Amino acid sequence: MGRRYRRRNKSPASILIRDFVYIGNRLPWWWAAIMGMFLFIVFYYLLPIWLINHFEANSSDSMFASAWLQVVEYRVHWVEYLGIALGLIGLFFAIKNYFYASNINRSAETGVGFFARLLARFFN
Repeated sequence: MGRRYRRRNKSPASILIRDFVYIGNRLPWWWAAIMGMFLFIVFYYLLPIWLINHFEANSSDSMFASAWLQVVEYRVHWVEYLGIALGLIGLFFAIKNYFYASNINRSAETGVGFFARLLARFFN
């Protein structure tokens, strides 16, 4: 019988990074660059602005709404961190796929995701 693939319970950001590493490894260099730039712009600029504006516009005068807005404003750097990590992954695979057409193996994909997270924390 075949072995079943089951994803562990991880954070959605970690799953998104791992999936983008998998996809970026198989894309041509120019698609990896475009996708990395697009995801960086969406997660670093557009999504934080939308989140803050959405909660400011829909917040009422209750104490709970203002507390929730402060929590969202305090944690918006998580979305920016995700944008930096995805942009770095796109940049890495754009450069790698430009010079080397072969795909990297699964353990190297894990390393790329790890270093992208590490550098994103450094840049954030």
